[in-house]
Amino acid sequence: MNIRRAESGDLAQIVQIESLCFPEEAAFPPRMFAYLIEYAVCLVACQPEKKVLGFIMGYASGKAGAVYTLDVHPQYRRMGIGSSLISSLEEKLQRLGAETVRLEAAVERPEAIKLYHKAGYRDRELVRNYYGTGKHALRMCKAISPAAKTDIRTCSEF
Repeated sequence: MNIRRAESGDLAQIVQIESLCFPEEAAFPPRMFAYLIEYAVCLVACQPEKKVLGFIMGYASGKAGAVYTLDVHPQYRRMGIGSSLISSLEEKLQRLGAETVRLEAAVERPEAIKLYHKAGYRDRELVRNYYGTGKHALRMCKAISPAAKTDIRTCSEF
């Protein structure tokens, strides 16, 4: 498996994986993915023949970073792909100046929350109706720089 920056040629596979991971009403539209591939930090995990197994998208703004989305094809889950993508994105965001990273995970997806906890993310707050009426999210955060790891206020400021 190789992790690399996403390219416009990956769009169709990214959209297909998104459709397998999220219901239509919660899925990002293809135009959003095209925009993020161009302007955000977008990484794909792929096999040598360019088959995309999963992807992660995020950004850095000043000292804060965020994860927009993380998807792994259902056939390739529990193989360390999600953890590798998270780690790779954190490295890129740290190089861009981010000291902390935040994300939202659907409460109804305990496997995703477990993955983020394993990666070192801490629960920050419940965001009601984040994914639509009655569909709540858990906002989580992680300090990724040495300075932020020693500051107890880090995750409470964003």
